[in-house]
Amino acid sequence: MDETDPAVAELVSSARGVRAELVTHLLHSDDAHAARLGRAIREIQRGSPGSSPTNPSDAGCVIDPITHDPAW
Repeated sequence: MDETDPAVAELVSSARGVRAELVTHLLHSDDAHAARLGRAIREIQRGSPGSSPTNPSDAGCVIDPITHDPAW
């Protein structure tokens, strides 16, 4: 998945708002996929509280909203 994809930005934004209880539940899950998701969310939450690095404006370039071409 391309880091400039709006879906990635939405996932990162949503992960930052996940309650600690849910992350703990995921981390202690017997399901390997749930535990992996919990680790990923925890890492996102430990990152900088500023804007997402996946935001196209952070890269200083304009992206075509239709084709997602950074050279647009």
